[in-house]
Formats: sequence, C-alpha cells, structure tokens
Amino acid sequence: MEKTEDSDLLELQELALKHKNVKKHKSLAEIRMIVKAHLLNHVPTEQLSADFGVSSRTIRRWISTFADGKVPERRRQGIPDVKPNPSSMSKKSQRPVESEAEELARLREENKRLAEALKMAEWMNHAKDVMIDEAEKMFNIPIRKKAGAKQ
Repeated sequence: MEKTEDSDLLELQELALKHKNVKKHKSLAEIRMIVKAHLLNHVPTEQLSADFGVSSRTIRRWISTFADGKVPERRRQGIPDVKPNPSSMSKKSQRPVESEAEELARLREENKRLAEALKMAEWMNHAKDVMIDEAEKMFNIPIRKKAGAKQ
C-alpha cells in the first residue's frame, strides 16, 4: 500500500512540474508566426489552437489587435501603442553634437525601428484586407467601393 501511494505522489509531482514549466505567454515572434499562418496560409484557428496550445479566441483577439494597429508585446510591457500628438509636444531642446560613429549608430537604430514599423503597417493592412474579404463572403455584401464614377 505504501509503494502505490509513493508512486502516485511521484507521478503527481512529475505532472505538476511539467505543468509548471509550460510557457504561459507567447513571445511576439510566436504570436506573429501564428497570425501569419492564419492570414497568409489560411490555417484554421482551431488547428493553430491545438498545435500551439492557445485558445482560438486568443488567436482571433491577436488578429484583431494587429488589425487595430496595436502590438501585443508592447501592451504587456506597459508601452503605449499610439505615440503622443506631435503638436502637443514641447519644442526640442538643443542636442549635443554627436560624432560620426554615434550618428551612424543612431541612424541604423532608427532605420531598424522604421523597417519594423513598415512591416507592422503592412501586416495591419493585410489583416484588414483579409477581414473585409471574410466579411464580404460571410454577409454576401460588397464592402469595398468600386473605382470610377458613381453608379
């Protein structure tokens, strides 16, 4: 009797340890990969849910979040998604003169940040297009305006 209780206790401890080590939050790269799989490769959210251990509802929320122009990782870190209105910002203070190497490093960082912003804008645009296409199919109504003169 003592042996089975000990083995049961060990099994429970192993299961608890496995459960404890399960990663609860996905990284931004993982979220992007899942959203990309759904939007570009048309993988059903139910399949992604089963494959990655995330609920379908969460995946749909991620898609909606990207479509709204927000980045999930920034919200977790407490960084606002929208930049403040430039007109309400105070005048720039005089910057100290920087060396060529510092300027090059700063410009490379800015280039990297802008490339990431462009990539996110393209993702958002594509997500919105996909949502409009799905809505047009689902409700059988044209949503996009046709080019040319009014008819």
